[in-house]
Amino acid sequence: MDTVASGVAAYPWLTFLAIPAIAAALAGWLNQRYAARLSLPDARPYWAVAVAAAGVFLLIAIAINLNGVLVGFDHRLASAFAQSMPSSLLWALSWFTYLGNRNLLAIIAILLTVWLWWWRRERAMALLCAVATGGGGLLNMAFKHTFQRVRPEHIHGYVHESGWSFPSGHASASMAVYGFACYIVLRLTPARWHRACLIGTAMLIAAIGASRVLLQVHYLSDVLAGFAASLAWLALCLGAMRRWHRPRTDDLGHGLG
Repeated sequence: MDTVASGVAAYPWLTFLAIPAIAAALAGWLNQRYAARLSLPDARPYWAVAVAAAGVFLLIAIAINLNGVLVGFDHRLASAFAQSMPSSLLWALSWFTYLGNRNLLAIIAILLTVWLWWWRRERAMALLCAVATGGGGLLNMAFKHTFQRVRPEHIHGYVHESGWSFPSGHASASMAVYGFACYIVLRLTPARWHRACLIGTAMLIAAIGASRVLLQVHYLSDVLAGFAASLAWLALCLGAMRRWHRPRTDDLGHGLG
């Protein structure tokens, strides 16, 4: 584990660039393979995603509670980054990470909800936006107070975070808000834009998560658990919408709605 952690931390710029690139490749592959199934009026694919993501979160939570190999790797990686991060990257990430800030994402979620309610006149979708984003935030707070994991030490001075560490609020909120916004774009745009939307959203969310680890304000497992928990909740909400509500007829055929 020491070798892997040291190897990853030895090239922090490359690590920060590689993670969004991997996320982009994965999003492109998933879009090519499963887009047709997700465009059908069927909630089962969303249920499947929710169950799988919840399973990932549960496995990480159990590993954290057992204080075993994963926790050891978390600490080694955080320590390695503390010794290798250049000041220029820390400065850049201290600004970039605000894209996952709770207040900013709350504003985006509120504006999106208001837009759906008043401009689009899609009351059910507006309520879904409020539940998916607001509920995800409440879920993250509940998990934080349940596990009460202490954050890694970050004394570089470029950013400081307080509160519990597990799971990452930035990762969770980014997945919920940007993920839901991407879903809305997919519903309202032609299919030729879907791949670019999915790839761009995946890159943004992954980069925000990576910034939290590189800044040493979260352990890697915090970020992965935040992604998993929020994806499970988001998929559950979208599956419920698919199961009990039909989209407006003028949106049919424009995307995943």
